[in-house]
Amino acid sequence: ASVYAAQATALTLHPTSNIQGQSFNRFVTIFLENQDYRIAAGDPNIQSLATMGITLDNYWSITHPSQPNYVAALGADTNGVNSDDFVQIDASVETMLDLLDAGNVSWSFYGEDMPYSGFESNWVNQETGANMYVRKHNPMMSYNSATEDVDRLAKSKNFTMFYDELASDTLPQWMFITPNMTDDGHDSSITVAGQWAYDFLTPLLENPNFNMNETLIILTWDECENYLLENRVMAVLLGSAVPESLVGTTDSTELGHYSLSKTAEDNWSLGNLGKNDVNA
Repeated sequence: ASVYAAQATALTLHPTSNIQGQSFNRFVTIFLENQDYRIAAGDPNIQSLATMGITLDNYWSITHPSQPNYVAALGADTNGVNSDDFVQIDASVETMLDLLDAGNVSWSFYGEDMPYSGFESNWVNQETGANMYVRKHNPMMSYNSATEDVDRLAKSKNFTMFYDELASDTLPQWMFITPNMTDDGHDSSITVAGQWAYDFLTPLLENPNFNMNETLIILTWDECENYLLENRVMAVLLGSAVPESLVGTTDSTELGHYSLSKTAEDNWSLGNLGKNDVNA
């Protein structure tokens, strides 16, 4: 009952900006869950998406299990996190959010089935008990610099807010998106995750409110499934920022989750966090 009560009063912010970037003006990161490169690359829906962009076949996750990869994607470091347990990283530790704020680049996180903006726990389907939204897949929640800031919490939102902002053309310039535990493949399969990704992205690629001039989207996985394999994961670049001449191609440059920070930093001249982003 307390969750439903909080829904009515939760603060939500809808930041927008138009800071021109060197290579793109919007950057969207989408994480799916736990899949080996070969299996993800073999899924028909992922293959279809790959024909619309650039396949990154030398893209690497950082570690196992899931949570430190999300932490690293936002903070360019695992910050000592080595499990999926509840974690709170000291508020003095900077993240991409600090750089984005300093550069006046609007940002938001979107988590499917999060019950309300700023929600800081886990949420299950109230009828079936199935996992839906989990804290460990929201990198903001691991950092006290985000959870101790009311305005930052108000930019951690659900998909209802995403689609409202899409309709009103008020999406931010930097986004991190995670589907629920079924749609991301964690509690299901690559078939489910691939279908979700295709169904989610193909309409958005045709929508100028999302895929505006020079939008860059990266669809990737947090980690590979088999811990005995090298931790290489599938990644695809999509969006209007992808040059037409490169659509349907493969890039073998060595990249990884630390490259996510580096890409945004370089594009908007944000400086860096002085961590693994520097040489990513």
